[in-house]
Amino acid sequence: SLSMFYESFGDTLVTDTATYPKARIYGQDIFRNNELSFYQKALDAKAPENYKVGSGDEISISVWGYNEFSETLLVDANGYITPSSYGRIYVKGLTFEKMRSLLKSKFSGFLDMQNSEIDVTLAYSRVITVNIVGEVYHPGSYSIPAINTAFNALIAAKGPNQLGTVRNIYLKRDGKTVDSLDIYQFLFNPTRSQDIYMQDGDYLFVPPAKHIVEVGGAVNRPYTYEAKTGESVASIIKYAGGFTTNAFTDVVTLKRIEYNSIRVNDVHKDHANSIAVQNGDEIVVNTISNKLSNLVSVKGSIGVEGDYEFIKGEKLLSLLKRAKCIDDKTFLDKVYVIRLNEDRTKTHIAVNLGAIIKDSNHEDNIWVQEYDIVRVLSIDDFDDEFSVSVLGAVRGAGDFDFGVGMTLQDVLLQAGGLTQQAEGSKIEVSRIMDYDISSNKLKPIRAVVKNIKIGEDLMLSSEAQEFTLQPFDQIFVRENPDYEEPVNIVLSGEVKYPGTYSLLSKNEKIASVIQRAGGLTTYAYMDGVKMFRKFEVEQIKDNPLTIPNDLLDSILINPELSNIYNKELLNREQLKAKVLTYDSLMYNVVYFDLQKAMSKNRSKHNLVLLEGDSVIIPKLLDVVHISGDLKNISGSSISAPFFGKRADYYVRNFAGGYSEDNKKSNTLVIYANGAVKKSLNLGLFTISPKVKPGSIIKV
Repeated sequence: SLSMFYESFGDTLVTDTATYPKARIYGQDIFRNNELSFYQKALDAKAPENYKVGSGDEISISVWGYNEFSETLLVDANGYITPSSYGRIYVKGLTFEKMRSLLKSKFSGFLDMQNSEIDVTLAYSRVITVNIVGEVYHPGSYSIPAINTAFNALIAAKGPNQLGTVRNIYLKRDGKTVDSLDIYQFLFNPTRSQDIYMQDGDYLFVPPAKHIVEVGGAVNRPYTYEAKTGESVASIIKYAGGFTTNAFTDVVTLKRIEYNSIRVNDVHKDHANSIAVQNGDEIVVNTISNKLSNLVSVKGSIGVEGDYEFIKGEKLLSLLKRAKCIDDKTFLDKVYVIRLNEDRTKTHIAVNLGAIIKDSNHEDNIWVQEYDIVRVLSIDDFDDEFSVSVLGAVRGAGDFDFGVGMTLQDVLLQAGGLTQQAEGSKIEVSRIMDYDISSNKLKPIRAVVKNIKIGEDLMLSSEAQEFTLQPFDQIFVRENPDYEEPVNIVLSGEVKYPGTYSLLSKNEKIASVIQRAGGLTTYAYMDGVKMFRKFEVEQIKDNPLTIPNDLLDSILINPELSNIYNKELLNREQLKAKVLTYDSLMYNVVYFDLQKAMSKNRSKHNLVLLEGDSVIIPKLLDVVHISGDLKNISGSSISAPFFGKRADYYVRNFAGGYSEDNKKSNTLVIYANGAVKKSLNLGLFTISPKVKPGSIIKV
C-alpha cells in the first residue's frame, strides 16, 4: 500500500560525513551545515497553506460540532478524492487553503457546517522524483516527499558548489522555467509565501554565479557575495551584516576593474543606493580614526583617573572637583598641567592648588584646554615605605611593614612563629641601615647587630621582646644543623618485606636495607637487580617528569612507588607556580653487582642510598629473548639459557642465524639489570657478548 511505501523512508536525514571545501560565495554552505530541514519521512508531515495537493497525497478530514465526520482520503491518479456520502471532489493543484474552503462548501450540502468546524491535514505526502543538475556537489535524480520545498530539496545534492549561483536557481518543468530561487531572499527576508513546491519530474538547475562582489573592512560579515543585475552598493553591504560600530560610513571605497586595470572610486553614502555593483567589484569599508577628541585627562594617585569630557569655558578647579581630586590627602602645594601647543610641543604649568581652593578667582585657576593632562599628587606619595625581612625556619617568611617600636618578637609572630627545625639554633639580625628617628634619615651600615639563641621548645629569651628593629633589618632564623628530614627509599621485588624504608643514617647502604627487609627470597635473581636514582637537570617549565619504562611498570603495580611518584608530581606543580624555571627530575639506572654488595660490606658495589632511590629485585628469569634482523619469519625468538654461551650461539641455533644484510659485529646484549654490551670486533673475527638468564639479544 501507499502507507507501506512511505514507511520505507527513514525518519531522520542520514548524516553526510564527506568533507566539502569552504564556500567561495556566502550562502553556498547553508545546505551542508544543517541550517535547513529536509523531510525524509513522508508520514505526519504538516503542510503549509500554500502546499499544492497532488495525486498520491493522503488527506485527513475531520468535522466536529453539530455534525461529526472523519476520513483519510487518497488523491487518485486523476486528482479526485471520494468522501463517503458524497461524490468525487477534484482537488489536484489546489493549495491547502483553497482545498479547505472547497471542502467546507461541498460538505455544506449534507452537513450543518454553520454549527460545525472542519480541519484538513496532510496525512501522507506523495513521493516525487526531481532532478537537481548544474553546479551542485551531487547532481542527480532524487525521490523525495513532495512536502519538501525547492530549498529543502537542494540539501539532498548538498547545495551549490564553489562555482554555483545562490541568486538565480531555476525550477524547470516540461522544458520551461516556471520559477526561480534566490537564497539571499530566503536568508534576509523569508516568508512562507516564497516557498516553492515541486512536481514530479521537475528540474532544479543551478547555473554558475555571475556577479561576484567582495566585501571587506569594517562590516560585520566580510566575505564574497553574489549580486543580481542592478543591485546597489548599499544592498551588498546589507548582505554583509551592515557596518560595524567603528566603520567610516560617509564614504565607501569601490575598487573596479576597468580597461585592464583596477580603478578606485569613492561612493558617498547619499549615492550608495543608486550605484550598481558589477562582477569583480571589491567594496572596502574603512574604519574611523582611533584618535580621541574632546577630552582632558586626569592622572595621579588622588581622585578618579581617566579621560573626561572637555567642557569649553571650564576652569581647573571645576575639573578637579568633577574627578573627585580634592580631599584631606591631596597635596595642595602643586598641581601640574601638561598642555599641547599648536606646534605639537608641550608646556608644563605648575598651579598652586591650595590658593585656588581658597579663592576660585585666583590667577592660578586657569581655563582648561582640550587635550590638557592634569597630574594631581597625594601627600602619601612622599611617604617612605620601610620594611624588614624574615628568612629561614619560620612558617611565613617574607617582608613585613616596619613601624617605630617594632621588636624582634613582634615580627617573628607576624611570620607565623618558629618551626621545629629552629629548635636549639639561633637568630641572627643583619642591619644595612641605621635609622635616626628624630631626623627621619637613614645612614648606610653593614653589620650583624644581634645573635639570639633559640632554646628548647623554641623558647626565646627576653632579648627578643626587648630588641627593637630598624628599617630594612634582615632576620635570619637558622635551622638546627643536627635536624634532618627523613630520607626514604623503596625496596621492591624478591625480598621478604618489600616496601618503603627510612634510612637510619646518611651513609646507610643497600646491603643494610635488604637485611632490614628480611633478606632475599629464594626466587631472587641477583644479576637482574636494578636501582633507579633521580637526578636534576635544568629545564624550561612544563617539562614532564621522565620515568624509564621499567620503573614505570613497577610504579603501576606498586602502591608505595606510586605514592612517591604522585608526591613528586605534586611538589613540582607547586614549584611551577612560584618560579619560571626549575630543576626537572629524571631517573637513571645505577648498575651494580648485588652479589658482591651482599658479600662484602666495604665493596664498591654496596652503594650508599639517597632520597628517592628505588631498588627492584626481580624473580629468577629463565629465558633469553632474541630480536632484530633475523632469518626467521617472526623477527624474534625465545630460548632457554645455556651457561657460558655467547650471543652468536643463540642467534645461529634458535633464530635461524643472521640475515644477509646484518653483521655479527652489530649484535648487542641487554642484561636483566639494564646493562648493555656490544660485540668486540677484532678485525679478522668478532666476539659476541656472553649471555645470562633474562638477557635480550638485539641483532
